Parts: sequence; structure tokens; C-alpha cells
Amino acid sequence: MPEEEKIRVLIADDEDPLRMTLAAWLTDEGFDVKQAADGLEAIKKVQGEDFDIALLDIKMPGANGLEVLRYIKKNSAATEVVMATGMSDVGMAVEAMKLGAREYLTKPIDMDQLVPQLRNLIKKRDAEDRIRKLQAEHTSRLLYDLHNPIAGLKQSIGYLMKGMAGTIGDHQKELLGYMTSSIDKVILLLNDMMDLTKLEGGRVRLNKGIGSLGMTVQTVMNEFRVPIQSAKITLDVHVEDELPTLEYDAEKIEQVVKNFLTNALKYTPEQGAIVAQVRKVALVIEEGQQPSEYVLVSVFNSGPGIPKDRLGLIFDRYRDLVAGGDNKKSTGLGLIICQRIVESHNGKIWVESEEGKGATFSFALPVR
Repeated sequence: MPEEEKIRVLIADDEDPLRMTLAAWLTDEGFDVKQAADGLEAIKKVQGEDFDIALLDIKMPGANGLEVLRYIKKNSAATEVVMATGMSDVGMAVEAMKLGAREYLTKPIDMDQLVPQLRNLIKKRDAEDRIRKLQAEHTSRLLYDLHNPIAGLKQSIGYLMKGMAGTIGDHQKELLGYMTSSIDKVILLLNDMMDLTKLEGGRVRLNKGIGSLGMTVQTVMNEFRVPIQSAKITLDVHVEDELPTLEYDAEKIEQVVKNFLTNALKYTPEQGAIVAQVRKVALVIEEGQQPSEYVLVSVFNSGPGIPKDRLGLIFDRYRDLVAGGDNKKSTGLGLIICQRIVESHNGKIWVESEEGKGATFSFALPVR
């Protein structure tokens, strides 16, 4: 039988005796243990390797346990987090649970209970992962089974409209045209749902290569120049010189840029403007971290903008957002798919807008 893979544990605590004792105990029990003496060191450890469990003290210098927890939940979702607290820190432990920690332990830690707790935590995580994968596979099959007959129905209606089953009148053509339009909306929704299901199920492999994000954006812009000019909209593209090359999936990132431009074209009025920029910036993605280099892509449109109370719903997959209140609806999933793509590249995506002053959609990918 193959040797069972060790559970990888990160212990972050500024109390040296406690941290070292925990590390020695868990190592003797067969865990693969790494240590961090403060929050910033813990974040560096997470950046450098994957862990199954992070055991975090709440009060640490540099970055406290809650800050490390936020970083892990955003950048290492598979890592389970257990908080270690003193009796006076129970309120902060409750806050940690709200932020995604699985459990909290009260000091002094019971060593005999710690090992089975950590093993059970991983068993529970693995079981939940299997259930999620089964659910994703079932949903994917269901969507595919729905897509095929609906696409066949659209094809049949197309035959009818061409008169292949006999002559039809203007009224019948109008009704068939309405049916085709409705079917197109359903197919669009199904396609987006299938894409999102694959991304969330981790079944889409990124085909990364070294390339220029500026060139990728220019390629997409060239595809959109004719429809944008036909809509009597001004298009300006500004790509900074000598941008660093990045490692990314060009096809997936093109999908993100196309979504930004499609939305901009949809909501920008005649004589309006779309402005795209690609430039290198220094961003602080996580609170308490030093700025890091990113390449930023932003697409501004001079449309009606997004009301403040709806701005926070842009990346909510369960909300159907109507930008500007003009009934120009989409499936609402395009931006969610973009978010998954960008985050799978360890990047960040966001939107800035004021009602009546247009909107700017942006994403940034890290410079490696």
C-alpha cells in the first residue's frame, strides 16, 4: 500500500515555547509541520507552499490572526483554519468563525484532543470536497442535457422560418422570431451556467503561457472597433510601453476583456466614450501587506453608471443586475465567470462607478 500522505500544518504563534511544543507533538504524531513566529511570517509561509491546516494565534505582532485568516481564505481556500485564543479573546474567536475559521481552541491547548480534532477536520474537508465535486458533475450533466434539446428546438424553428415545412405568414414569422429570441436567452444562460459550474468545480485547467497583457487587450480591442464605431461611440486605448510579461491563460483573459467591452458597448449611449487602459501599478491586495507589482486593465464607459445600492451586487451570482435601470438585462453570470477566471490567476477584479458618471471595470494580474 502507498504511504499515506502527511497532513501539512502551519503553526503561527509568537509564544515560542507553546509553538515549539505543538510542533514537536504534531511531528511525533506524523504531521508535516512548519512554524511562523508572527503573522507576517505566516503569510509568507502560505505564499510559498500549500497547507492543509493553519493553526493561528489571534494576537500576534506584524499581522494578527484575523488578518492572516483573511489572507488564507482569499488565497488558499483549501486550507482549514483553526484559531488559538485565550479566554479573554473569545469575542475575536467568534469573529474569526464568521470570517471562515473552522474551529477555535482555548489556551491552554489539550494536546491529547488536538490530534484527533485536526485529523477529523481534514476528513470532514475531504468529504465535503467529494460532495461538491459530485454536485458539480450532476449540475453539469443536467445543464448539458437541457442544452441539447433546446438547441435542437431552435434549429427546427429556423427550418420553419425558411419555409422548409410549408409557407408561413407574417404573423407566424413574428411569433417564431419571438420564440427564437426567447430560446437564445435560455441558451445564453445555460452556456454561462456550464462555464461557471466548470470553473467552480475546478474542472477547467488554465493553459498558461508567457505573454504580454497589452497585446492580448489590443487583440480584443481590434475585434470590437467596428461594432463600437457603428454605435457612434468613441474608443480610446492606452497601453503603457514596456509592460512586463506575465504568466496567464490568454484565452481566458481575452474572455474577461470581451465581457468588459460587451457591457461597455451595451450601456454606452451614442456620442459616448469607451476608454481602455493597460498599465503597471503597485497594489496592496491584502491589508497589512506591502505593495506588489501588477498589470492593471481597466475599461471605462460613459454610460448611466451603477446606483450605489447596487454596486455591491455586481459579483453576486444570485442577483440579476439591471445597469442604469433601462431593462438591458444579461444572464448576470458573465462577471461572476470573469471573477473566477481572474482569481484563479491570483488577481483581483473590481468595479468603480457613480450613478450618472459612467463605470470603470478593472482587473489586475500579478507580475511574477
